[in-house]
Amino acid sequence: MINKKLAPAVGFRRKTYDFVELGGFGGRAAAAFEVFMIVMIMANVLAVALETVPSLWARYEYVFWLFDIISVSVFSVEYLARVWASAEREVVSGENVLRRRLRYIFSPLALIDLISILPFYLGALFTLDLRGLRIFRLLRLLKLIRYSPALSSLGRVIYAERRALFAAFIVMLGLEISAATVMYMVEREVQPDSFGSIPDALWWAIATLTTVGYGDVVPITAAGKLIAGVVMVMGLAFYAIPIGIVASGFTDEVHRREFSVPVGLLTAFPVFSSLPQETLREIANRVRSLSLLPGTVLSHPRDKDNGVYFILSGEISGFYQHRPLPLRAGDFFGEFGVLNLGAKQPATVVHSRAKVMWLESPDLHTLLMMHPELIDALNEYTKVRLSDFVQEGRIIDEDYQKLSKPIEVD
Repeated sequence: MINKKLAPAVGFRRKTYDFVELGGFGGRAAAAFEVFMIVMIMANVLAVALETVPSLWARYEYVFWLFDIISVSVFSVEYLARVWASAEREVVSGENVLRRRLRYIFSPLALIDLISILPFYLGALFTLDLRGLRIFRLLRLLKLIRYSPALSSLGRVIYAERRALFAAFIVMLGLEISAATVMYMVEREVQPDSFGSIPDALWWAIATLTTVGYGDVVPITAAGKLIAGVVMVMGLAFYAIPIGIVASGFTDEVHRREFSVPVGLLTAFPVFSSLPQETLREIANRVRSLSLLPGTVLSHPRDKDNGVYFILSGEISGFYQHRPLPLRAGDFFGEFGVLNLGAKQPATVVHSRAKVMWLESPDLHTLLMMHPELIDALNEYTKVRLSDFVQEGRIIDEDYQKLSKPIEVD
């Protein structure tokens, strides 16, 4: 139980957590703050670059220092607010508030936030080369990872394709060593300075396979030039592999996610509120996020299994027996087609700009098999919603008898 005297502080802490962690989903003020932080980060990177111009530094040194103090103040308040509000993060069994905060402090994003302000305080406390230390403010660019869906998507792609990328790296390394060895054997007699050893020849191999060709080391024998031509062609073929892996994965990820869905946002859905954090993380990784315009038709009565949509914001209407069923943030629809409810899927139309999470049918069925507790949550929430519709006279009794039977997964 929460002490009544501490309840206001806990409520404010929760609001602070939603404000700094949920971004645009935390309201207009939170969305504006997110945009402000992105502008501040980019302005800091620009300021670091301009400071290296001697004439600008000599003329506007005071302006640069003042802007840095303001920036550090903003970033410091943000960091402290995130640390304080991190007590509202997911609870691990046997973990108290202090351990939750410590777990957050040592998380990658929190360390990036700390590193972005640390040079300023180190320069104020110790006698150091401040101009050189200020260059480290470029690390503030890493803070964009928190606010940019594209950067986080790229990170997910690299992690998902890590095995394929590692295999491609091994192939590339083998090609470099093989090319350097062959060229060492062919060119070492005529160019002992450039190809006198395999490590010396390795520089040429890297420059040639990457098709950079600096020109400082080149073969001069006929055999060497022939080998160089083959190596160039192999570089075009094999060095394109990791680029293709990342580009393909990134394209799929961007098409799948138009915006990032924070895990904490899922707990706002009654159907998810009792699920463990591990399940919520998996759902957040599998959902496809969509931004929809008014007039968009999301489902049709003929749809049999098109997945389930969870409404994050906006207004959507479902039509059952020509009766409108208003759906808002926190509702979901599409379960009639995915689960054996014995009824047609209501048609749904978007009324205002909306954001939804879409769990496609294959992903949903995978989650239902891996986490049976999700079936019970869907079953309970659907029954409650259907009983509300019956009480309001929106669904006739024989339809309700079909809809209220126990849910079973196909």
